[in-house]
Amino acid sequence: MPMYVHVPAEATPHLIRQAYEAGGPYQWAREAWKNSEESGASIIHFGIEEQAAERQGVLRRTIMDNGDGMRPDDLKVFLTTFGGGGKPIGVDGNFGQGFKSSVLPWNPYGVVVISYTAEAPEGAMLWIYRDGDGNYALKEWSAEDENGDFVSVTPVVQPFLDDDHGCDWSNIRPPWMRTGTIMVLLGSAPDSDTWMGDQDPSRKETVDDLIRYLNSRLIDVPKRDGVPIETTVVDLYAKKAGDRRSTRDKTVSLPDGKAMVWRPRRVHGLRHFIPDVAVRGSVAVDEHGTQVDWFYVPEPEAPVGGTSDYIAQRPVAVVDYQGEAYHADRGKSRYRLFGVTDEIMGRTWLIVRPPVYSDSQPTRWGVITQASRHMLFGKGGSELPWEEWGDRFFDNFPEELSKAQESARAQGTTQTDPSMAKNLARILDRLNPRFKASRLVSSAMGKVPGNSGGSFAGTPGARGPRTAGSSGQPGGAGGTSGPRHVLVPAPAGSTQGSPARVRGGYPAFEWKSFDPDECKYLAQYVHNATCVINDIEHRGVVYLNSSHPVFVQEFSHWANEIWPKADGGKVQELVQRVYGEEAVAHVVHAQRLNGTLVGKTEGGDPILMGEEDVRQLLEPAALSAALLGLVNVEQRILTQGGGQFGRRAGS
Repeated sequence: MPMYVHVPAEATPHLIRQAYEAGGPYQWAREAWKNSEESGASIIHFGIEEQAAERQGVLRRTIMDNGDGMRPDDLKVFLTTFGGGGKPIGVDGNFGQGFKSSVLPWNPYGVVVISYTAEAPEGAMLWIYRDGDGNYALKEWSAEDENGDFVSVTPVVQPFLDDDHGCDWSNIRPPWMRTGTIMVLLGSAPDSDTWMGDQDPSRKETVDDLIRYLNSRLIDVPKRDGVPIETTVVDLYAKKAGDRRSTRDKTVSLPDGKAMVWRPRRVHGLRHFIPDVAVRGSVAVDEHGTQVDWFYVPEPEAPVGGTSDYIAQRPVAVVDYQGEAYHADRGKSRYRLFGVTDEIMGRTWLIVRPPVYSDSQPTRWGVITQASRHMLFGKGGSELPWEEWGDRFFDNFPEELSKAQESARAQGTTQTDPSMAKNLARILDRLNPRFKASRLVSSAMGKVPGNSGGSFAGTPGARGPRTAGSSGQPGGAGGTSGPRHVLVPAPAGSTQGSPARVRGGYPAFEWKSFDPDECKYLAQYVHNATCVINDIEHRGVVYLNSSHPVFVQEFSHWANEIWPKADGGKVQELVQRVYGEEAVAHVVHAQRLNGTLVGKTEGGDPILMGEEDVRQLLEPAALSAALLGLVNVEQRILTQGGGQFGRRAGS
């Protein structure tokens, strides 16, 4: 008989702790909820055990459901097997370790689990705790015969009266539960309060945030017989002395005489809080079937339904994995990847729905969650293709979002210099002999593999007006796209290419005051932003921070010290134009390095600049550094300003 790989018992606590650290705050609530949902429950209740509260003033969090329950033997498997829980295990299913790893580290005194089934209608109870050696074990009780004589020890007992802990475990069962499971979190000691959640300093959970977490983590609450699973979380607040207002919530008196109000709060799921008035649609963003559902809430409606007690009051971009939200992001950078501008991101929801990777279809691309269920990755361990998804969404940008952005821009104060395109074209044409880069382009005789980057050799980065919502795909016969694809080098690429010296187009630039979270940068480049100049839409915008001290000092220097008699506004326009053109030149040059052959390895393999290399050159910090101490900019301002404003002061 072969020897099988197993995990030594002494290693289990370390694995549990590692999985706990890999998970995030409130992960235990997600795991408990998911277990209850998979058991067929129609009611899932995050309550507080009342008996110990009234008798000892101890406030313990409970989790109850009316699912199928677990038989005694299944209970033992569930609590004592790391990497198994009596359910099928697969990369697209249950891993059998989530609840244990997320709840046991902060409940070393124990977790009591009571389950009711048709086979055990009076209930079966187990208690798992961490022993003095740091290992997790089941508490054992003495089993006696009908005469009261000792027979053996057992980890499974019927719920019993437990004066030491202030409760009768059999009386915790609510009237709505015939079958189902109850979990009681005991914390680190007999008198621990656990109703607030994990109080580790790195987490410091609260009930308010627990409710927001569940509402944000669950995209839709599943239905039972057409009705959403009733999920509630009990919160507590002290009833003030002399407060005679009646409440429908239950009031419990603690031993010290304090009255606490038990307030149940409902969990509805993320999509519930997207207002019904939202304009909505869906865009396919890859060949694997990934869809991005978008929702835009127009003025004057609030962008989020409900109150801040139940969900954060800003829309969010998330990935939908089996009905749960992963990689939630409300940041500008995530929205900008999809071409959603700062003006409307506060009213736009994005839900990305990629296919789920499955053992049953191992050759099909999909996403999978890591063991702690805290983040997703693609087949083969790859990062999620945010850039690809964003570019494809932008290429098929919804007409409704386009109109909303145009309307928001029209209300702004930023004016586009109509001469910008001409000036940029002239400057870049002059610099193009230096800016030509050796790029990898498709070639039947090529020897370097790569994948299409979506652009074509010789195609400019500016285009004529497009119909909002159009596919944005290159034209067919007679179109403007060149016949040779610009490739992104990839060892397993599907297209052969060869290095060639080609040129491309250019983005636009725009000055604005940066928000506090970005104000330390001089500039930032957003490749999926657009700017229309002289009826030409430029893809990609370099934003420059008009409020940054470096630029403010520059404006003051040229207006007050060099040309004090000139119109200060005109002087500032000149300074902004020259710096803007310089920033665009940096971006264009960096972009053309993508696919450039920069050397060879000792074995003769090509070393090529890739998208990630270019992306690093265009990060806000790198682009900001590139705009510091530019002697050539000073000379251009002097030369152009001399013709416009005359001699400099003092000359």
